[in-house]
Amino acid sequence: EFAPGGTGLRFRQTMNAWCIRWLLSLLCVLYNVRVECIFGISRLVAQRNVPKNTYRPVPLFVMLQLDTVHPQKNHLSTPDALKYQLLELKRAGAEGVMVDVWWGVVEAQGPKQYNWTGYDELVELVEQAGLKLQCVMSFHQCGGNVGDACFIPLPKWVVEVGDGNHDIFYTDADLNRNREYLSLGVDNQPLFRGRTPLDMYEDFMRAFVEHFRDKIPSVIIEAQVGLGPAGEMRYPSYPLALWNWPGVGQFQSYDRYMRADLIRAAIRAGRPRCGLMWPPHPEDSGTYNFSGQHTSFFKDQGGLWNTDDGKFFLEWYSQSLIRHGDAVLSRAEKAFSGHPIMLAAKVAGIHWGYRTRSHGPELTAGYYNCDGHEGYGAIARMFAKHKALFDFTCLEMRNEDMPDWAYSAPADLVAHTRRTARSSGCLYAGENALPRLDRLGYEQMFAQCTAKHDGGQSIASFTYLRLGDHLLDGGKHFVEFVRFCAEMRSGREHPLWSAMPVSKRSRRKGILRHLELARGPKAAKDLAEEELEKESAELSTFGGRRMFSRNRTFELPPRTGSAMGVDLMQKSKSLKLKPGVQAGGVAGWNGRSAPGRPR
Repeated sequence: EFAPGGTGLRFRQTMNAWCIRWLLSLLCVLYNVRVECIFGISRLVAQRNVPKNTYRPVPLFVMLQLDTVHPQKNHLSTPDALKYQLLELKRAGAEGVMVDVWWGVVEAQGPKQYNWTGYDELVELVEQAGLKLQCVMSFHQCGGNVGDACFIPLPKWVVEVGDGNHDIFYTDADLNRNREYLSLGVDNQPLFRGRTPLDMYEDFMRAFVEHFRDKIPSVIIEAQVGLGPAGEMRYPSYPLALWNWPGVGQFQSYDRYMRADLIRAAIRAGRPRCGLMWPPHPEDSGTYNFSGQHTSFFKDQGGLWNTDDGKFFLEWYSQSLIRHGDAVLSRAEKAFSGHPIMLAAKVAGIHWGYRTRSHGPELTAGYYNCDGHEGYGAIARMFAKHKALFDFTCLEMRNEDMPDWAYSAPADLVAHTRRTARSSGCLYAGENALPRLDRLGYEQMFAQCTAKHDGGQSIASFTYLRLGDHLLDGGKHFVEFVRFCAEMRSGREHPLWSAMPVSKRSRRKGILRHLELARGPKAAKDLAEEELEKESAELSTFGGRRMFSRNRTFELPPRTGSAMGVDLMQKSKSLKLKPGVQAGGVAGWNGRSAPGRPR
């Protein structure tokens, strides 16, 4: 009775669609399933067997040693040991590894004379192990930061220019020149045999792409672009040679190129006096190890940071850093154009002073984040413009682990930057700032990676610091790391990691034989049935078995609980802060045994 395409036919089709949807909704309620609409097609997703508190899995990478490629020889420092370590990481469940590609190693012989020998060897080993590789374009010096256990300077021919012109390096109020990274004031100055720093960075990245084009993205999947000291987009406001945690640091804008730029900016803004009177004098801002609350510039009440002149200076100081990052990432986009590789850039976790109004340590590092001014949104938007990951540090730290007098809140800072990156349309990745091997550290990293307490939206990836003998000890440290890898792969915590799987219970005879060999037949017979059952259950678990490594046998520590690491979870040592120590970690440890520490 309805004409084709008529109003009545369309009405009946619409009613049928609504009835189907209503019936589907009823079935979903009865059978505990949900309907997802993807590309216009409805599908049923069962939830009955999905465990609670499950999050999206997070790819886990492990940072290699800073001197993986020997600084002088440009070959792998320990190829045999590294091959074994990579296979162990694969066995543990890691997705891949991260390595610094040092400017001072690859282009050491002269301008545009690139030698990739050591990195060729590394890429081959990583590929053989079945892992992926994140490469850091390290345009900075190694040495002078927390965890730097070796010294790799900038290329000699670059440093020679600095010997005659000290202003190419960042400079503080006392004219201390920081040679970790070239000052952003010379970004467009052709001082290096006719090339600017931006030209040198782009040429280096182009050469990298041309050499490794066949390994992108089969092995090399990410290029993290270094934008400052330690590869982080910041000023070198807290060098270890002059600074102790939790000092406020110093502004780094006293080289003549940055001073000239400040004067020009002040004239354009109609504040010529600010160009001559600023940056603030150390009498106002203090020196590296001052508490911000004891200075006239950073104090919360009536501080100069909150005046019109102070706001102008801080805006110029932070925007200069963002413009530098924008310029370098633009060159990186050109260099990597046409290649399926993810770009990334790192922001430092300046967590001390975060609970003050002025956030002094963040201000001196170039992050204009304080009471009344949010500082990370502009950085995230700039990264999003270049489709670069926002990589952040200190994901292993908890607020309660920090002393009150440091005004530190690392967990709050991580949550702040994660939300800011998400709202800016920028992918977020993370790292731990200091080595952690304990269960509390892994739990905090998992919670931050999955945003467990902040909506449950997992981050893009996580890089663990750092590979070393302490991690692959074949004992409790490795077991805890394997547990962490499993949690990151599955997206859920494993509180009962050492519970015996049903599939392994048939191994009881072999375990009894193991006890007999270990204790002798007479002693094994004398064991009560209850004790035998308990010991066999212990040995059946991954964490309770005697584990072996090459030519070494590791005895596991005494255990008092059925779950791996229970004792470690209950006991957390209070932090001891000393000169050269940041939040309880010894500077220069870098994944190896610290001086005086047993291996």
